Amino acid sequence: MRRVLLGAILVLTGCSPTVHTADEVLGALPEHLGEKVVMEVELFSGARCRVGEGPSDFKAYCRDCQYCSGPLVVRTNEEHEGVDDWPMVLGGTHAGRPIRCEGPLNEVACHPFEPGKTYVIRGSIEKTHPPKLLVSAFHEK
Repeated sequence: MRRVLLGAILVLTGCSPTVHTADEVLGALPEHLGEKVVMEVELFSGARCRVGEGPSDFKAYCRDCQYCSGPLVVRTNEEHEGVDDWPMVLGGTHAGRPIRCEGPLNEVACHPFEPGKTYVIRGSIEKTHPPKLLVSAFHEK
């Protein structure tokens, strides 16, 4: 309810935050660290798979079962200096669950986002490697 009220106040007062692209933020990352930003991003799954390192380890009647887990990753269009294969990851929780991707191989699900879709996300950028966008609010574009 507070988010809706805050959004309504911002719209009515004509005050809308600047929406940045991932490339704009990563190109000037030191300026954005620790700051709240609004970004328009496309996401992909950063889940990596391992044999037997997930819930219950699939031990019963399982041969080479793989469990996958990992972050949701922000897709970029440009190369950025000092950025690895994951330019920026998402962090935080939504509806009491961590923002991440996980599940058995070929059944990986991401919460609460759908990889390949574009979202407008509000959050703050944490100085980690790779940088982490701590999500406070979002909506699908």
